[in-house]
Amino acid sequence: MFITASHAGQAHYVTGLLLVAAAMCAIPGARAASREPIVEETSLYLNVEKNNQLITGLGPRNFRLYIDGKFAPFRLEPPEEQTSIVVLAEFSRSSGYYFEDIDTAVRAFPRRAPTDGYWYALATYSQNLEVSVDFTQSPGEILAAWPRVPAPMWNEIHTYDAIYETLDKMGRLPGRRILIVIGSGIDTSSEHTMNDVKKKLEAVNVVVFVAGAGSAFRGAMESYLNSSARMTLLQARAFLKMLADSSGGFSWFPMMPNGFPDVIEGIMQSVASQYRLVCQLPLDVTGKFHKIKVEAFRIVDDKREDFKVLVRSGWR
Repeated sequence: MFITASHAGQAHYVTGLLLVAAAMCAIPGARAASREPIVEETSLYLNVEKNNQLITGLGPRNFRLYIDGKFAPFRLEPPEEQTSIVVLAEFSRSSGYYFEDIDTAVRAFPRRAPTDGYWYALATYSQNLEVSVDFTQSPGEILAAWPRVPAPMWNEIHTYDAIYETLDKMGRLPGRRILIVIGSGIDTSSEHTMNDVKKKLEAVNVVVFVAGAGSAFRGAMESYLNSSARMTLLQARAFLKMLADSSGGFSWFPMMPNGFPDVIEGIMQSVASQYRLVCQLPLDVTGKFHKIKVEAFRIVDDKREDFKVLVRSGWR
């Protein structure tokens, strides 16, 4: 799943490196022999905004990177040539109440997706995660496959399990990785918890963008909901927002279906405008969380103009 023939060669190369690393770890005293801290070269992807407008054209002198509160050196590099984008859409019988939101978003995506260096996959989830289109460079295949996805058989929405599994698989891919989640955020009975998903997100290099579905339905039903149902909906939205905020993406929750094409347009513009900071990140076998902060600014007439930076909150 999520590996095509084009991906396979690079995947074997990465696997080879992992095997070498594992062999080194197995040698008694291999780590103890060196007192140098263990570090890994890592790419941080980020967007820069001001007044909801994307800022492009910045150079290395316009950024400051801090890891665990300490200044860290970096290189500003172009994005990797290969970008893998997975569209993950909720598709349960329960999703029928706001299916128009989901349907509009998925159909809008191929019309706004570039082809050069981009690989796309479509997956859906209810009780299980299902891959409808494995990686292809033709966004049109997603548009063609979507109407042929079999009608859902289950009422369950295992959102946490589906996102956890998708992140796990995407974490093994080479290049830049983007996950677009289209759904309500509601979870019925996943084996994984929200905290499991958060920790997995902190451990893999995937940027998550969210098109939150169901806002109009929730608004219409608000007066009929008890406190428990309201809490469930608040938790669902908070979960989706966490996915985006923690990984350096963003989450939008349109009130009407016709707002979703604009969401997808905004996501693809953000992907096209991402900066890539390459830095040395400390590795910790205990799973310690390392906080990341990036400042972006521009000096105009001896005055500093600061920008908002969308970047992952840290690394585990």
